[in-house]
Amino acid sequence: MKLDPIVKEELWRSTAIFFISVIIVAVVITTGPFPIPAFLLFPLALAITVAHFLVMVWYRRKENLADPNPISILHHALRSGERREEKTQQRRGAVDKVTDAVLLITIFLIYLYASRAYSINQVLWLPVLLIIGMFLARIVFTDGGEHRITLTRSVVFYLGAAGIVLLRRLALGYPVIPTLQGVILVGIIAYPILYIWERRRGQGVAD
Repeated sequence: MKLDPIVKEELWRSTAIFFISVIIVAVVITTGPFPIPAFLLFPLALAITVAHFLVMVWYRRKENLADPNPISILHHALRSGERREEKTQQRRGAVDKVTDAVLLITIFLIYLYASRAYSINQVLWLPVLLIIGMFLARIVFTDGGEHRITLTRSVVFYLGAAGIVLLRRLALGYPVIPTLQGVILVGIIAYPILYIWERRRGQGVAD
């Protein structure tokens, strides 16, 4: 009968674990505060050894760990914890972005509805635009609680803000072409400036 290499390695390791468990249980029985009968010395040590064997075989098979070194296994387990924490942070960041997007859309739709149904003063568009811009900036420039401003993200933010402005004018029946021309003109002027700034910042980091 040919044993799985992992099972064979853990069986050999279990020999040492059994003797260590005997020593530990003996110390607990003789000096510990728990009234454990002496005849349970070997059964308890054997139970600890079997539990250790089953857990190690299961974990090494699940993680596909060929290296039997306990230090390597422990290091892998710690790294797995870090990876789970990173995934948790990524999920939290995604939830935050979705929440900001929902709030942005809700505020924008409420503003459009109030503008068309109640003809509210359009002076209110400026604070509404600032609030929408704040949420849009959080969505575009924030990842995992860190602010990351790059050329690509800046372009995405500008296109998103321009799209919101154009949608507002279209929904309220205002002329769209002049605003579209202004958006294109500002983009043509701003893009080279952002490009030069990004290149210089990249060179500064490299130096």
